Amino acid sequence: MLPWKSIIQLQRQEGTPLYLQIVHTIIREVRNGHLTPGQKLPGTRYLADQLELNRKTVVLAYEELMAQDWIQILPSKGAFVADKLPVLTTAFFQNPYLQESRRSPGFSIPEIPALLGHHHPPPGLLKITDGSPDIRLAPMQSLYRHCRRIVEMGSGKKYLAYREVEGEGQLRNVLTTYLIATRGLNCTEEELLITRGSQMGLFLIFTLLLRSGGNVIVGETTYPVVEELVQYLGGKVLRVKVDQEGMVTEEVEALCAKHPITAIYLTPHHHYPTTVTLCAERRLRLLELSKRYRFAIVEDDYDYDYHYSSSPLLPLASLDNAGTVIYLGSFTKCIAPSVRIGYLIAPRKMIVALSNIRKIVDRQGDPVMERALSIMLSEGEVQAHIRKSVKIYRQRRDIFCQLLKKYFKDKIAFTKPSGGMAVWCTFQSDLPVDTFFTVAQKQGIWLEDARQWWSESRSMRLGFASLNEAEMEFGVKAMANILT
Repeated sequence: MLPWKSIIQLQRQEGTPLYLQIVHTIIREVRNGHLTPGQKLPGTRYLADQLELNRKTVVLAYEELMAQDWIQILPSKGAFVADKLPVLTTAFFQNPYLQESRRSPGFSIPEIPALLGHHHPPPGLLKITDGSPDIRLAPMQSLYRHCRRIVEMGSGKKYLAYREVEGEGQLRNVLTTYLIATRGLNCTEEELLITRGSQMGLFLIFTLLLRSGGNVIVGETTYPVVEELVQYLGGKVLRVKVDQEGMVTEEVEALCAKHPITAIYLTPHHHYPTTVTLCAERRLRLLELSKRYRFAIVEDDYDYDYHYSSSPLLPLASLDNAGTVIYLGSFTKCIAPSVRIGYLIAPRKMIVALSNIRKIVDRQGDPVMERALSIMLSEGEVQAHIRKSVKIYRQRRDIFCQLLKKYFKDKIAFTKPSGGMAVWCTFQSDLPVDTFFTVAQKQGIWLEDARQWWSESRSMRLGFASLNEAEMEFGVKAMANILT
């Protein structure tokens, strides 16, 4: 008898279920030739005793192996390695008619420009983002633990099937309550659509609003993806100034008097990229203008949860009584970018239209992940993580601003942000953009910020939230060596 206790070494602290660890080990032994076709496997009771497990765990592992055709179970005889293993081989052949040029399309396609930023850095470089959370703090073990429990429950199998295109029902219910309590939003489940991050939400919204073209107002500095998206969909971008109190509403009103406006896009809590907050007076003014000129306000509240100095202003959506505000949020900033769960709130009629578009792009989200997130919200885990993160990020913001002053002295201009995950910095430097970013890589840092702002104003959006103190010191010092 083989030493099964030595062969199958279970990692009980690991996230992978024990029965799957057995499955993976036996498959590995078969692939390596240590277990051969027709070889008898130990009985489930014996193996359970050897591994100090409940017999049901081993039975579950054998059932999984049989379902994948790695073993066969013969009545009254036991379990055996399958005679015909499910190992796929690929047949290669030479096609004399297939030339290298065949890799290019044989038809015309439009050229779509690549967005700046958000590239993967080469190994070994410190990545300074434009404002991302520290994934090392993310409560992923808890999230995946809930996912496992859901799929292992008998009733949980339903989450593996096709579900509601609007999003998992329990998450919509819990999230509605959460948004009412934390943001003062007046919404119902029927007015909420779950998306794969706010990026999908933006695509759905502008796909609907710009079906016949249209003008979209943005700040003179704004989220580059939105400009690209509007232009891609055939719309026209109109820009207005952004000062220390946010988007200048006088310029918005002047554009409304000259052009039909379809929508205005803004990030009022911490304007992207400059981090300024739209003041209360201008918020009310924008709501008045949207009602008078009948345009949509697309409110991207991407980092509402991170405010350090005082209580944040409520979203425009919480003051909307005319149905003109479309509110977007996401869990990618408060948990991790890989958790692609976002949401948007809009009038019910628009949710129906957006859901119909979403069916074309993506039939549904991830029901298991969405259900797990609803549990974490119900049990207060997300809220606890946000409170912990706010405390850490506030401290990192203060240290980061101190380092900027220490190493750049009077060669830099910035305002300590009241919230968010990044600092908007303007430098005294005439270094060309390509030279700066090339030298930065040689210094060991990768700057994710869009280069267009450096070219226009020698400004950059530097994220601090994803860096610990040592990383901040290294990154700021390296930039100072280049620019001072």
